[in-house]
Amino acid sequence: MSPRKSTLTPQQRRARLEQAHEHLNSAVEKLTTSEGWRALISSRAWLRHYSANNVMRILQQCPNARDVRAFGAWLNAGRPVCKGERGIRILAPMRYRAEDEESEPEREDGCRRYEVRGFTVTTVFDVSQTEGGPAPEPDGVVPQELRGLAPDQLWDQVAAMVTTRGYTVEHGDCGEAYGYVHYPTRTVRVRGDVDPAQAVKTLTHELAHILCEHSTREGLSRQRAEVEAESVACVVGSVMGLETLDYSVPYVAGWADDSDVAHAAAARVMAVADQITAHLIEHAEQAAA
Repeated sequence: MSPRKSTLTPQQRRARLEQAHEHLNSAVEKLTTSEGWRALISSRAWLRHYSANNVMRILQQCPNARDVRAFGAWLNAGRPVCKGERGIRILAPMRYRAEDEESEPEREDGCRRYEVRGFTVTTVFDVSQTEGGPAPEPDGVVPQELRGLAPDQLWDQVAAMVTTRGYTVEHGDCGEAYGYVHYPTRTVRVRGDVDPAQAVKTLTHELAHILCEHSTREGLSRQRAEVEAESVACVVGSVMGLETLDYSVPYVAGWADDSDVAHAAAARVMAVADQITAHLIEHAEQAAA
């Protein structure tokens, strides 16, 4: 049985929105610490269906969140929310059918067009706040301990994303680095004397440089570019079965002292990481079919 829905006054709704924004502001401040950045990039492996801002809101209220869903979604999964649990408040878009929808021809995909006219506060719960049958695994691949090998075909799929963008992938000497992108010759090079796990993590790092447009963004510091690329590689690795936090977090620790810069970087990291993982998961599902 779902909880009884209460009617909120306009003043109560505004108060809830203000509180949600306060949670975000507080969470953004934590991005300037290595612990805060670690929490963000590690949680994304489990909370991929939420925006970067909502992930930060979730972690501010429930630092150990692992699988977050709405009350009804937990009921459908056979794990009702425990009595007395306090929900996690996030923002959800208020979607309305477009006003000109009636006069438009039917879309080929059969979907109606909606527009967002604001946001409202909604409540979700972490798996730790539920009870019942076995806890379901969140969507995606469960992270595994890194032992020198990479998941099957992961290198090939990441390399395909690189070559599709007009770059050549090669192994070779990289000096003191594990890899690099040479933009003038459109070449991505990865050291050939490393284990497969390190190699594919490095290749993902270099792909992130390309997708984050680090060669063309004006005023971008090398430090921020490296943090964005390494954070993307860490998120993708976690989703696809490579646990790289012990390497990645020291690499990016203490990089930012400006919360606005950290927030902007986090949003870009989440968007690019989701772009890569969506492609990889789609291919994995097709291969398993």
